[in-house]
Amino acid sequence: MSNFYEKYYGQLKGYKIKSFDGMITDEGFLKPFPRFTLVKGKNEVSLEVSQDEEGNGGGFLFLSNKNELEKKGV
Repeated sequence: MSNFYEKYYGQLKGYKIKSFDGMITDEGFLKPFPRFTLVKGKNEVSLEVSQDEEGNGGGFLFLSNKNELEKKGV
């Protein structure tokens, strides 16, 4: 994994999802953005899922059961 991605996404370690804040829409977006609020102690951050770094539209999160993936060796 790239060092950039480890540093960038690694900032989220220890945060928990507090809420799903809905789909964020704007005329300039190709697709709506899912937005979540994450919390760690007194710190809160907003997480929006985009299809690319330029924010051209929303993305999709694939949810997997980590225990099942580990059993499969993934």
